[in-house]
Parts: sequence; structure tokens; C-alpha cells
Amino acid sequence: MKKTVLNLCALASLALGLSGTALAESITLKLGVTNIEPNSSATSVSGPFTPVDALSLKVQSKSTVFFSAAMPINDRWDVELALGIPPTHDINIVVLNPAALPGSVAARDGQLGARVRQVAPTVFANYKFGDNNSQFRPFVGLGINHTVFDNAESTAANDLTNGGPTTIKLTSSTGLAMQAGVTAKLSGPWSLTGSWSTARVKTTMTTNTLGIERKADITFHPSVLTLAVGYSF
Repeated sequence: MKKTVLNLCALASLALGLSGTALAESITLKLGVTNIEPNSSATSVSGPFTPVDALSLKVQSKSTVFFSAAMPINDRWDVELALGIPPTHDINIVVLNPAALPGSVAARDGQLGARVRQVAPTVFANYKFGDNNSQFRPFVGLGINHTVFDNAESTAANDLTNGGPTTIKLTSSTGLAMQAGVTAKLSGPWSLTGSWSTARVKTTMTTNTLGIERKADITFHPSVLTLAVGYSF
């Protein structure tokens, strides 16, 4: 994870180097709150002793602290490294076919099955409309997201569903990201930004219960809403 963040920071620095005036411009630091709605869809869980198309999962939304650093390339473009305090998402058990499962397992539909932390640094190249004297500056951005899932924990309900103590792993994902928003000037160096962003995120979840592995593919179509205060210097 540390290597990934360093690589993304290096990418941002390289992009800034495209402009000879970049260092003469101001850096803007943003701090705020963001809500992540994963909009996840998952295949059914497959593996030994698991009925076909009987179980799946759903990743729940989470809010967390957002922060970013942006450096202008020129009056219209800037490069932004967006981070935040990694949120831990709840993952609920979804019963697709109760008739194919024991009653005790079917009864766990909707129960908390696992928790997983999402670490998702993203680098954006943003195009800003208007000019530096504009009170409001809408912007659109295109970038690269790298999502790592770690600190995954199985709950007692999931352990019982799988038949014993269970460990969980999810693969990392790298894909395109985009955002749109507007920045409003406040007094002096202060500003307020509201934005919406999304990214291409796919992962494979693998559970291991006493040596028995089960898998499910998860696709995310996240909708991320952010409100942040900025300070330029």
C-alpha cells in the first residue's frame, strides 16, 4: 500500500512538471467529509458444499474524513491527489434462494457478515471553467484510482454460515476515475468545494474456512459525494 501511494504521488509530481509555471502557483489543501455509496453488485458465492446461486453479499455505504492537495498547472488545469481516512464498510449476507439452504442459514439474510477497510488514493487532472477571478468555478476531472481492501474481518454470523472460523481476502483494483464539482470563493485564501466522483472498481473476495475456499466477484459503481473547505497558499 505504501508503494502504491508513493507511485501515485510520483505521478502527480510528474504531471505538475509539465508546466513551467506550476511552482509559481498556489497549492490548495482541502479538508472535509465524504460519503461513499458503493452501489455494489456481486456474483453468487461459489465453492465446495455451497448451493449454486444461493448466497451473495452487499457492501454498505460509509462516510469518512476527506483530504486532498491540488497544484495548478495553469489557469485552467490542476492536478489533485485525493485521499482520506480509509473507511471500513459493512458487508451484509444476501440470501438468493432460501429453499436451497438450511433454515438457520436462510434466516441470516441481511445480517452483518464481514467488515473490510477500503484504501483508495486517486489522482485527478481537473479542468476548471471560468478564471481565477470567478466567484464560482465548476470543474470536471479524469484520473486513476487504486483501491486496496484490507483488515477484512468475518463476523460470527458469517462463520456460522460457512461452517467455522473464516478468513477473508479481497484483491486490489486499479481503474479510471472521474469527478465533477464546483468551487466557491470565500474570504481570503479560503474556498468551499462540493463534488461528485466515481471510479471503476472490481475485486474478487475469497473466504477460507478450515481450508475450504469460496469466492465471489464484486463490482462497484461508487457514488462519492464530498464537501470540503479549501485553503490556498
